[in-house]
Amino acid sequence: MAPPMTPCDADETPRTSCEIIPTYSVYTARNPPCSPNSSSTSPKPMPEKNIKSTAPSIIEISQSPTLVDISDRAPDGGLRAWLVVLGSFLIHCFCFAPTEYIFGIFEQHYLELYPSSSHGSIAFIGTLGSSVTYFAGFVSGVCADKFGYRITALLGTSVMTLALILASFANQVWQLYLSQGVLLGIGASLVYYPAIGAPSHWFDAKRGLALGLAVSGTGLGGLGLAPATQAMMDAIGVNWSLRVLALVCLVVCGGASFLIIERENGKKMPEPAPTITDVEIGQITEKLSPEKKNPTGITGFFSELKVFKNPQFLSLTFAEIAASIGFLIPLYYFQTYSLFIGLTAQDGALIAGLSSGASCLGRIILGYAADRLPKTVVVSCCAWITAGSILIIWTLSKSFGVYLFFALVYGFFAGGYVSLVPLVVSETFGAHQLSTVIGFMYAASGIGMLAGAPVAGMILDATKPNVTYLPVIMTAGGTLLLGAICVSLWVFFRRQAKKAKRDGVASSAASAIADL
Repeated sequence: MAPPMTPCDADETPRTSCEIIPTYSVYTARNPPCSPNSSSTSPKPMPEKNIKSTAPSIIEISQSPTLVDISDRAPDGGLRAWLVVLGSFLIHCFCFAPTEYIFGIFEQHYLELYPSSSHGSIAFIGTLGSSVTYFAGFVSGVCADKFGYRITALLGTSVMTLALILASFANQVWQLYLSQGVLLGIGASLVYYPAIGAPSHWFDAKRGLALGLAVSGTGLGGLGLAPATQAMMDAIGVNWSLRVLALVCLVVCGGASFLIIERENGKKMPEPAPTITDVEIGQITEKLSPEKKNPTGITGFFSELKVFKNPQFLSLTFAEIAASIGFLIPLYYFQTYSLFIGLTAQDGALIAGLSSGASCLGRIILGYAADRLPKTVVVSCCAWITAGSILIIWTLSKSFGVYLFFALVYGFFAGGYVSLVPLVVSETFGAHQLSTVIGFMYAASGIGMLAGAPVAGMILDATKPNVTYLPVIMTAGGTLLLGAICVSLWVFFRRQAKKAKRDGVASSAASAIADL
């Protein structure tokens, strides 16, 4: 009969579910070593000592589940995950349209309704709405992370619907500032941050594609809403068009809000398998203990402010501030510039819509490319080509064909840039607090949004009576060029951070080996 197994024959020390000992690592021996003369019935215990491994070890997997296996790993697909992407897509179709992608159509009609107003004062309605959307990110992002994405999005839908209804009854410009500007911006902020944060909870490997599909709704919404809004205004006027858009907002954003939900990760303890050990239960319980969780409430809010010390965050934030100054200028002046070069208002609406369609394609294609190519390369290309399209192609746009070409190039790469910013933020700072971090970043960029188009309008008015758009084009292109430079700085800081991390790991390993 075979002798009973001893501690030398089998390692009975419990292991975690996925224990990996890397090459050239230092680990602690699990069993008391056996000497050739040791007896099977009375092994001699020896003190544990550090042993240097010079070859990769085998991944050992037990039957017990871990917190990482169950709750931290995104599904990267499935019906629930793609429904979240659909909800985010539908929200993006509408939330920015009344203040950005179709506001150029409103601007032309508002100039006719309020002839005493200037280009700058009318443009301020849309930029006020956009800037408030980003300014409110300080609060909206935290609310989304704290109270849930669905509740926050439903509240934002209600506020946006009310804002559009109030705007339809306005008879003075300052009333539009409050309704289509401030109130609509608050509602859009409450809807947008849950929509941009939710897909990252459900995707890891396919996150670029998922976010690209989600934010492509902005371009597709502009593609459909621009000519539709122009047709509505020609048929029923501005006021009733605003009421129809309020109904569209309630149906589209309200329905999509029920699809927006974050994944419940890290909150439930998995059911232990029959072979789970007390040690493993203790490890999981320690990870889930209240002391290990991130602080919440006011303390949690201020703890997030440490991100302002990160050079990667700062460089991306300054890129957003610079780019946001010039980003809206082409969108707001698609129609008025079309009239300036001898095209019709319908031509301007068509060009704006096709630019939004190109933006839709850019967000999907470039988001997909970011999953397969270095993200730093894709983001940098988007930033530099966007700036170059304004400084070169828009300057040369004197006919329908050239101007349409500019609109398509600008829409494609500017849309791609917009879709990739949340992706790189999520990869750098993690998906769990994405709404909060990107809320900080976009709130800072609201400064540029507030100034860009109104300043361009004042510059345009200053060129009268011999109106020229060249100073406006240079303003938009110059600020986007500065944003591209800041993106290049982000690439530099990102590479430095990765190099420092690799050097730190190598140094720690060398120190551990030297101590043996």
